[in-house]
Amino acid sequence: MERKKKYDEKLLRILDSACRLFAKKGYHQASIRDIAAETGVSPAGLYYYFKSKEELLFLILDARLGSLLDRVQAEAGDIEDPATRLKTIVACHLAHLQKHQEGMRVLAQEWEALSGSFDLQIRGLMREYVELVSRTLEELSPQMSEKDLRATTFGLLGMLNWVDQWHRPGKDLPLEILAVRYSEILLGGIMTDAPAPPSPEKAEESEPAKAWAKKDAASSILSGPGF
Repeated sequence: MERKKKYDEKLLRILDSACRLFAKKGYHQASIRDIAAETGVSPAGLYYYFKSKEELLFLILDARLGSLLDRVQAEAGDIEDPATRLKTIVACHLAHLQKHQEGMRVLAQEWEALSGSFDLQIRGLMREYVELVSRTLEELSPQMSEKDLRATTFGLLGMLNWVDQWHRPGKDLPLEILAVRYSEILLGGIMTDAPAPPSPEKAEESEPAKAWAKKDAASSILSGPGF
């Protein structure tokens, strides 16, 4: 079933209104009464569409992250040239951020409130996206080590998602031009024959390093502002 058929129009309006509330007030601070007031739907009417506030959050994140993944796969998935594919991914991501700024902000700030199957499903979407970006970067620079590839993947996604924190329409570059600039920066940095720096001698890991090592690919990308 296509994602757009998964949600009816009324539910989409509820998700949009609840998303604005979560972005403004925070998921934990927003009550069902607040959501009902924001959406114009009674609490009983809301429970027709979801059984809990956590399920509402899941539906918001599934719609926003899922539509981003759908768009990127549709526009970039079949592009054979990895440089062109990367440019398309960057452009799609920033265009989606522009259209769904509040939803992407809620994703960044509130996704860890999910548990159980909701958490697993959203992590699955995250992992699909990370793997698409990582695979594209690996094709661009096959000589990169696993650690370099991981750092470059999350560096790119962090750069894209941080745009929400500083970009001001009218004051800063239009996002379509910013997408070109970011692609140029990245492609200029990894499409070279420069050797990788030598690995430092292994030392005993610090406590922060041990904690960071426990994070998986999905949690790493979403642990900071913007995603």
